[in-house]
Amino acid sequence: MRQATPVTALVALAVCIGCGGKAAPQRDFIRENIDRWNAEVQQWGGSWDGWSQSIKPFTDDVRTLLASRPENIPGIVGIDGFLFFRRSLEVLVAGDLRKQEEGKDPFPAIVDFNNQLKARGVDLLFCPIPVKAAVFPEKASPNAPAPGGPFVNPYTRKLMLELSQAGVECVDLLPVFINERNRREAGDDEPFYMIYDTHWSNRALRTAARVFAERIRAYPWYSSAARGRSRYTTAQATSKRRGDIVQMLPEAERVQYRPMTLRAEQVMKADGAFYEDDANSPIVLLGDSYAGVFHLEDCKNAGLTAHIARETGIPVELVLGQGMGPNVRVKWFRYKGKEAIAGKKLVIWALSERDLYNYNSPWAIIPVP
Repeated sequence: MRQATPVTALVALAVCIGCGGKAAPQRDFIRENIDRWNAEVQQWGGSWDGWSQSIKPFTDDVRTLLASRPENIPGIVGIDGFLFFRRSLEVLVAGDLRKQEEGKDPFPAIVDFNNQLKARGVDLLFCPIPVKAAVFPEKASPNAPAPGGPFVNPYTRKLMLELSQAGVECVDLLPVFINERNRREAGDDEPFYMIYDTHWSNRALRTAARVFAERIRAYPWYSSAARGRSRYTTAQATSKRRGDIVQMLPEAERVQYRPMTLRAEQVMKADGAFYEDDANSPIVLLGDSYAGVFHLEDCKNAGLTAHIARETGIPVELVLGQGMGPNVRVKWFRYKGKEAIAGKKLVIWALSERDLYNYNSPWAIIPVP
């Protein structure tokens, strides 16, 4: 059953009414996030353990689903044809992410990265992109929480709360995604996430782009950075995709899954040329394959950076590390060295929620050049 969030959308911008022509005071986004997550804990169990216990029927089902196939089979068959990636389910039953062994806990590396950027006058937005089963829990378990019930990733939310308390601003997409997931656009039969794939759909990535853009427009530096802003238009496009999880299934099962038809909105400049990322942008996105779909594959020029640019008028630099998770920073610094943060105002670090648990290499503390 569909979940609904008891809170308002993450980044609805405040309007200054009766402020006598003065600028509205700077919003404290971190404080708002902390207050919201604390309210969730109180509503859904009174403690993190209580929250976890309240969704135990769901997590028990997910553990059973994971155990139904050998560990060397990463593709998992859910309900109503939904396919799930094993690691994307494991993060939901992993328990407290802060209690992982040294090098697996993401907290120290993220906080250190934020502090280094802040010392150089650069803002950071850290965004764990929700796994598909967090957005569609009823497709993984018949015992998913009822609408209005608790989210099924309490320990991801605990990590974001603790990061925020340490000064890291996190972008929380899940409440917005839960609210948007059942909305249908005319003629659009594509779900919010791809049924046979680990990744989000065109609708979800455009929703994420709007969330990021609303936050970007609230920064004091935005007005000057957007001066002479670019104007973009969009064009509808379609493509076919088999689905990466289909390839993770036993070979005999793959034939029953036909390629999906994907819809997208390709972003174009005023002269009709396709959008291009800009290495000299004041904004850089450190992304994984979620930033690659619809941008460098499938319906190209229709990905996350393209739609952030469309919303803000500022083209974005993309540093893409397919499956690299925390190590995308290494790629960025190795490629650009001391020029990596030159002229930068904002780093958006967006990666799959699954990489917060048991990532295959350490969450290392890496010096910013």
